[in-house]
Amino acid sequence: MKGAFTWAVAATMFLVFAASALTIYGCCRIQKALLPDSREVWLNTRTVIEDGSVLEGAQRVILDEPVEVNMLVLDGVDLTLENTEFIIERIEAGFSTLRPKQQLLYRVAGISMVALPLVYSIAGIMLCAWWFYRRELSPPIQILADATKHIREQDLDFTVEYNRNDELGRLCTAFEEMRQALYDNNRQLWNMTRQRRLLQASVAHDLRNPIAIVEGYVEYMQQCLADGSLSGEELRHTLSNLAITAKRLEQYTDYIRDLNAMEETETRYSVVRLPDFLRRATESLSFLARQHSLEASYHSDISECQVKLDQQIFYRIVENIFSNAIRFAKSKVDFGYSLADGMLVITISDDGEGFSKAMLRKKNTFFYSEDKTGEHMGLGLATSRVLSQKHGGSLELSNIVPGGACVTIKLAVNKVG
Repeated sequence: MKGAFTWAVAATMFLVFAASALTIYGCCRIQKALLPDSREVWLNTRTVIEDGSVLEGAQRVILDEPVEVNMLVLDGVDLTLENTEFIIERIEAGFSTLRPKQQLLYRVAGISMVALPLVYSIAGIMLCAWWFYRRELSPPIQILADATKHIREQDLDFTVEYNRNDELGRLCTAFEEMRQALYDNNRQLWNMTRQRRLLQASVAHDLRNPIAIVEGYVEYMQQCLADGSLSGEELRHTLSNLAITAKRLEQYTDYIRDLNAMEETETRYSVVRLPDFLRRATESLSFLARQHSLEASYHSDISECQVKLDQQIFYRIVENIFSNAIRFAKSKVDFGYSLADGMLVITISDDGEGFSKAMLRKKNTFFYSEDKTGEHMGLGLATSRVLSQKHGGSLELSNIVPGGACVTIKLAVNKVG
């Protein structure tokens, strides 16, 4: 922008100076044309003839130029230069000798030599300022004004585009980065709010069973007490079941507290080299698979590169999903890795029975579990889902053919170098 402003001012000054010079030159020529030539004089001739008479004549001539003298010729009289006297009389060439109209034109030319350059300067400054504002300032200012209006109306679904490498172009780029950051933050906040609502709905749904059990036992005990048919053995059995249910409710409370703690955990990225990091992680889990008489296979489509990744989140997600997989796998667990569009895609599949249709329909709930005993409440999948979202990704459940379950984890990563 500084260069454009300098060129605009330089071009304006050149045009003003050129127009002023032409104006002054033209006015000087007009004034010079109006005034008589200062070298012009009257050449008077006085000739005395033989009879004593005198002949006089006059003509306008210019000094320093050849002059052809007009001599009088009389019949029978020969006029010679010896009898002729020449007198030069200076012609007044001042302003006062001009006619009124010529004097007015002369004055107008003199005023124009001063006034017109001033007018050119003012007009040049105004035109330069208008052109510079119209071409350099107005487009980005209008873009920023529209962007401010969108943000004021809480509409972040737009882009700030001004592809010029100047001060305002960099300002628009910074404004676009700010808009993108606001958009991402709002989206993350919306997702967190949505997940919070889903968590509340999931908790309310999953708490129905233990609460219904407690209510059923209380109603049963009240009825038996009213009938007097409650024996000591039945009372002990009922109280034992109530204690188990209360323990289950306590576990729900602990799980919710752990999920809240994970949501508040900040991601800590470090640079890792792929696919070496993934191969080492899979090899460490294969020892656990062998303890359960299972085979752990590994395949990767990732070329050698370096990315920023939260290793703790990665290990917690993979270990949670792997722990679930070995519970249902018959003979093997497969690990697959790929990298596309800034996402590290991890697939962990087994050759078990796969997820039930009811389980797959629970994609919008936190607790993925069909265990009715209360020993496994689906905390591993719930934890992995929260952690994958904190890493800018997602977690999806599916089944594979001919049989088996598959969990797909996506984590947002940034390449380094």
